[in-house]
Amino acid sequence: MPANLPPDYYAAERRYREARDISEKIDILRQMMALMPKHKGTEHLQGDLKRKIAKLQNQSQKKQIKSKHAGLDHIPTEGAGQVVLVGLPNSGKSSILSVLTHAKPEIADFPFSTFRPLQGMMSYDDIQIQLVDLPPLSEDYTEHWVFNIIRLADIVLLTIDLSKPDPVCDMDKLRMMLENHKIILKKKGEGKPCGTFAEKTTLVVGSKSDMDETSKKMDMLQKQYRTILPVIPVSILDNATLDALGQQLFQLLDIIRVYTKMPGKKSDYEKPYILPQGTTVFEAARSIHKDFADQMTFARIWGTDTYDGQRVEKDHVLMDKDIIEIHTR
Repeated sequence: MPANLPPDYYAAERRYREARDISEKIDILRQMMALMPKHKGTEHLQGDLKRKIAKLQNQSQKKQIKSKHAGLDHIPTEGAGQVVLVGLPNSGKSSILSVLTHAKPEIADFPFSTFRPLQGMMSYDDIQIQLVDLPPLSEDYTEHWVFNIIRLADIVLLTIDLSKPDPVCDMDKLRMMLENHKIILKKKGEGKPCGTFAEKTTLVVGSKSDMDETSKKMDMLQKQYRTILPVIPVSILDNATLDALGQQLFQLLDIIRVYTKMPGKKSDYEKPYILPQGTTVFEAARSIHKDFADQMTFARIWGTDTYDGQRVEKDHVLMDKDIIEIHTR
């Protein structure tokens, strides 16, 4: 029996050949199915179209999965810097993220309650620091993208549970797992390039420091590692330890805050410019606006290392919380 296909079907068939997008192809094939007369002469063609739709749907699903996992390899940095929380299962990472940010991680007594990265912004004075809670590291298996995110972060916040029997052993395990993936933990300012190894500035926190019998374990951890890495106690129930954590992270980020002032007007304290330590007046002007740097003749500074309104030249190195007033020609 002849198919007797209508003209609209052939027009849709031409659009299908010209289409490049998978979802568009699927939509057109479905239109062709709807336009096709349903009788014995079109049974073979119906089956052919159904197979094409199924094949394209499978391709689309694979593409989405690949794209989804590819996106996990990198989390764009927001705020003043990116800090990744790294630890073994139930080390207290998610609790720290929850108390310091508005993020709502799933906090549970069972291991691996975190299986995807979760972000939150931590306030420190007048800036925001990005915290990223990663799935726990496991000696059995950890997704490769977890290590990729660690390699790209500004700071590693290594979380050690002080309530566990042997925090020093847990610390050793974490270091070994990271080194096996070519990640070396180091103090700020230490270390030299090591080929394919990524050297990450690291802060070790002994979590749950408010619990019974954790002070001795904290002493052991500090005694073993303080010459290698900075180690501090943290409890989500103790604001003093949380404040100390924020201060440590700010110092490790190696940044300064610079405020601007227009001549004859008050300083703008709303949103400081976040710049690397060692930034000069000229570099700060260039980060504010290229024209400022090109047309700048000098600047005036209000800050801790200068008297109010002191005139400085382009090569003057700025300090944290300096106020800069740029004069142009």
